[in-house]
Order: sequence, then structure tokens, then C-alpha cells
Amino acid sequence: MATVVSIINLKGGVGKSTLAMMFSEYLAFRFNKRVLLIDMDAQANLSYIMIPARQIELQQRENKTTLYHFFESILFGQPKPLSAFVARPPMIVSNINRSGARETLDIVISTPEVAQLDQRLLDMWKEGKSMPLNLQYAIKGGLKEIQEQYDVVLIDCPPGLSLFSSTALIASDFFVSPIIPEPLSLRGVELVHNRARELSRDTDCKVEFAGVILNIVKHYRNTHAIIAGKVYGEMENAFKPLLFWLPDNEKLRKLGEFEIDEWLIREGWAGGVDSKFYGLYQKYTVNYLLTNPKMGSLSQTRNVEGESYRLHERIERLVEEFGKRVGILI
Repeated sequence: MATVVSIINLKGGVGKSTLAMMFSEYLAFRFNKRVLLIDMDAQANLSYIMIPARQIELQQRENKTTLYHFFESILFGQPKPLSAFVARPPMIVSNINRSGARETLDIVISTPEVAQLDQRLLDMWKEGKSMPLNLQYAIKGGLKEIQEQYDVVLIDCPPGLSLFSSTALIASDFFVSPIIPEPLSLRGVELVHNRARELSRDTDCKVEFAGVILNIVKHYRNTHAIIAGKVYGEMENAFKPLLFWLPDNEKLRKLGEFEIDEWLIREGWAGGVDSKFYGLYQKYTVNYLLTNPKMGSLSQTRNVEGESYRLHERIERLVEEFGKRVGILI
């Protein structure tokens, strides 16, 4: 049965969608895991960096098989199984070429229409109607029939304390929180902790905190170095940081962007990519070595990698560490 992990922080802009992309592709194409992505965010970043926008427009919206339509079916009292909303061929998920018959990477896509669901719920409240009791359990219940098909389900959560973040936590076995080593990111993690505790008291929610992942790190910035020192030091027991962190890197930023060129978004993938990559190395490598800091908490990666490291290898080490922490890699 699949392990379900929410990637969540109430602070926006910490790289949740980019991490979901990297984790899903490494788990599928490097570690041979069967992966399902669920994009719970109305911004739909993850959907648009995993699938060409034209396919989302022409196939998913016309077929009414997006996350919005899944929740809409519940609101209208005619719930449909979550399996009906998993993107299937000819939908192409990921711009990395498949090389093995067993590789599985599927997605339940989001679109900006998901934001309308909050208004739908408000309208129901104004009309004196009660929210469907099974709405918060929709993802948890929907996954029961398809969890055997996957090894891991990654849920990309929206920023903020919303119905959708709570629904994701209820469905999850674990949650991880990407953070930029800045005070507001830490505060966002604390609020998620509080919500998870509330849900565990009031609902059938058994989600466990698997730790924070330091992301978009500028190790040469004094603020980042100080906050990282606290996370790996006095706050370590509370934040459970993963050892491997990701730097602020132009290539990763580009891979996680989709509003670059109108023609390319229509014809190709995010980041201006109009053809597939041959593999993970081609997608995530850069033609230079990155440097580990010589001092401070962020320098502990030097014990494994030495003075410098390659970006695609750092990502692999992080994914492996993550996989072991949530029990999907031995």
C-alpha cells in the first residue's frame, strides 16, 4: 500500500511544487517507485510543470477530470472515484523519457478553477446548507481504492490553512515542510504542526511530521547561515531537518517556472523546454560544481560530498534521505 506524504508549508514561495517534481521523478526514474502526484493547489504550479499546458486545456478540462471536478462531484452529492481523475495516456506526465516498462508516474491535476470551490462552500453556508461530511475525507477515501497501484503518493499542498491543506493532511501518513532559512518559513511550519495536532484530536488523522527540507538556500547570506544554524542546532528536535539541503540555483528555478513564453507553454513544458530530456542527469545537471560552505551548520554536507558537489547528485542524496525517513526506501 502506498505511503502518502504531504509537501506543505503555510508560507508560499518555498519551492513545494519544484520539490514535488524532483521527488516524483527521482523516485520513479531512479528508484523505480510507482508514484502518484496530487496537485491540491489552485495555483496549479505542479500540474503546469509536469504536463504541457495544451494537454491540460484540451484534454483535462474538456473531459472534466481535474481536482476541481472531483470535489465538485462531492459537493453536488454525486461523488465519483478518485481513480476517474488520475491522468491517463495519452496524457504525458513529466518531460523525462521513459526507459523502463515498470516506470509509473501519474498525476491528479489542478487548475485555477479550484479556487472557486471556496466560494461554492461560502454560498452553501449563506443558503443554510451544511458542508458534505465526507468532503474533508475525500482524498483519504479516494486513495483507498487505488493505493495498491502505487508505492508513494505525494500531495503538493496550497499555502495557507485551508480546507484543502486539511484534507491533504487527513489523507497523509507523513508531511514534510520545505523551508527557506528565514523566520517566516519557520513560522509556517509551526502553524502546520498546530493544524495537524488539531486534526488528530478531532478526526481520523494519524499524520506524522517527517521533517523540514532547507530549500533555495543562499549559504553566503548571513541570515540564511544563522537560521540554518538554529534549525540544525537548538531547534533540531522540533524541526527534524534533513541533512541534505538545496541551493538557490538558476536551473532549478527555471525548471519550476511556467510563465516564460506563451508559445512554449502552449507547445512544450515549463522552463521553455519544447522536447523531452533523455534522463534525470540531463534535466538536473549543471556544467559546474557547486561549493559546500567551509563553516557553519550547512557545511556538514562536506563530510559526505567533500568541498564541492554536483547538483543532480545532491538531489539524489536528498530524495534517498527523504525516502528512508518516510519508509519507502530501505
